[in-house]
Amino acid sequence: MRNLFAHVWAFLAAALILQGCNLWEFGGGDGLCELTVSISVSAPSAASKAAEGTAASKASFDASDYVGAMTDGEKMQTLRIVIVRPDGSIEHNRLLDFSATAKGAYTSVSDVVFEVIGGERKKIYLFANENARKAAAAEGVTESVVQYDLASLAVGGTFPEQELSDLRISLNSDTDELPGSALPMSECHTIDMPASDYHTDLYITRAAVKFSYLFDNQSGKSYELSSLTISKASSIEYYLPRVSYAGDPLAGDYSVSGFEVPNTGNNNYYLYKKPLGKTITAEGDDGSGVTALEPFYLLEGKYLDSSDARNYSMSVTLDGTQYSAYFPDVASLPRNTHVVVVITIGTYGLNWSVDVFPYGEVILNPGFGQ
Repeated sequence: MRNLFAHVWAFLAAALILQGCNLWEFGGGDGLCELTVSISVSAPSAASKAAEGTAASKASFDASDYVGAMTDGEKMQTLRIVIVRPDGSIEHNRLLDFSATAKGAYTSVSDVVFEVIGGERKKIYLFANENARKAAAAEGVTESVVQYDLASLAVGGTFPEQELSDLRISLNSDTDELPGSALPMSECHTIDMPASDYHTDLYITRAAVKFSYLFDNQSGKSYELSSLTISKASSIEYYLPRVSYAGDPLAGDYSVSGFEVPNTGNNNYYLYKKPLGKTITAEGDDGSGVTALEPFYLLEGKYLDSSDARNYSMSVTLDGTQYSAYFPDVASLPRNTHVVVVITIGTYGLNWSVDVFPYGEVILNPGFGQ
């Protein structure tokens, strides 16, 4: 009789597993369930501008045409998903490496399945391109952008929440920038996992401010662009974002209401210098007169200039002459923004126009990824 009871109980337990959740309880929670996550990289959205240049642009094109272009470096080449239970223990630490796939880099990944304890609140940490490298302080040497071994986060161990919350990314010199070949990305989400199978859409945020410079040459002559600068660039930022939103980022209808940086006052800000040897021709890149520089990527910052609320200024040097202007209406530069600078070269001088586009989180579900 005892053996019969054991067989019946085993059959019932197996049936419950096949139906979705295993109601065995251990360590809190309601049992094993399937958690399915879909993750997208935040994508530029021209529909919602954070700020626009006050000077009337005389450019012969729309700057938003350049906003949507994304290189593989702005996509996920690797993605690490770490799931943490309420007691701080690590439930999963899974690395997805897309280098061997057809595309090699994706803006979204759909239907990644985990078996987790149901009926509890969890944190899901997302890290992309963790192996990215940048210039080190020593000349000719590179180092990891993220100075932490995320693979060492062992399942069953305690997640180092405060340590990772305080982890910083830094730049070493006034010409250093984040690697455009693989941008660091991160995010932390909190979900309420029901005692049943569950699907959630999440996003991951680029830990960078993207800059695009476009020169609309209407002068009829060529110029030599030797350098550009940006004042008050930050040399440090938190690896994980410390940001608050007004609205819903997942719905794409939101704005950044506040964010934190590790800078003490106005320390750790500098004049970013980009040496160039670029000819700005009258024909431009494709005969339209427009020359686009390769985009570059810096850290977020919120310098506060008591004498001028615009805070940030820039310069370009053409044919040995330096021209300068402020970024109009740009009081801070949070991560996940794309600064598009249009410089129109006319017969009698330069005209500047600046648009700051926020990255809107767009959820895509193309099967595996896009």
